[in-house]
Amino acid sequence: MKLELQDIRLTFSNSRKGDFHLLQGVNLAVSEGEITAIVGGNGTGKTTLFNIISGFITDYQGKVLIDGKDIRPLPTYKRAQAGIGRLFQGTQLMGNLTLMENMKMASVDTMGEHPISPFIAWKSIRTHEYQKEQRAIDIINKLFGSDSKYLSMLDQKASALSYGEQRLIGIARLLMGESKILLLDEPTSGVNPVYIKTIADIIRKLVEEQHMTVLLIEHNMNFVKSLATNCAYLDNGKIMQYGQTEQVLNDEGVKNSYLGV
Repeated sequence: MKLELQDIRLTFSNSRKGDFHLLQGVNLAVSEGEITAIVGGNGTGKTTLFNIISGFITDYQGKVLIDGKDIRPLPTYKRAQAGIGRLFQGTQLMGNLTLMENMKMASVDTMGEHPISPFIAWKSIRTHEYQKEQRAIDIINKLFGSDSKYLSMLDQKASALSYGEQRLIGIARLLMGESKILLLDEPTSGVNPVYIKTIADIIRKLVEEQHMTVLLIEHNMNFVKSLATNCAYLDNGKIMQYGQTEQVLNDEGVKNSYLGV
């Protein structure tokens, strides 16, 4: 799937301070099987862009296109069903639920959600639950290997996992919804180097084997350089520089205004 942002604009109004133009015409295209990083200072609108793409902010101007189709009419859950998966900042795992329960919660399958469903379709629900469990096992197998410790921890509470491990499972959960476009918001923030390498390996595998489209926000420049094919520098409400990652991060303007070198 190809993701395109066309002239995205967002203005916040304040009766005391007037209008604040956070996004002033953002244009960006991320092709299928491509990893693009968005870099920029805090407060420049990076996470806001993700909120617009995933449907949490709707009062924007411009277009968000998936394979050429404007998805503005789609609510958040429909965008997830259409293939947009998002990793938020933080863990997003429910610590009091098991690892398996957390995986199953990410499925877009709504079977059994109607109040009377358990009484009239309990056999179908049981089948669907089994299928979701098998899908979760298959995903963990493919991402972490058949000898992964997570396979033996499926019935344990998610709170037993470290923060870095929860970030890994957070990425794995995106595949329960058959996501084709991944929005990864600071995937390495607060994660130790061992898990950072694992996160990078997983993202590469998803792109190479499943042709995922990846857009990520990241402050770890070593991670960006090692992983992203392209890089977009966001500042003053616009993409000020875009191109191959090394080219953008070596740009004098980017180094002076963002990297501080």
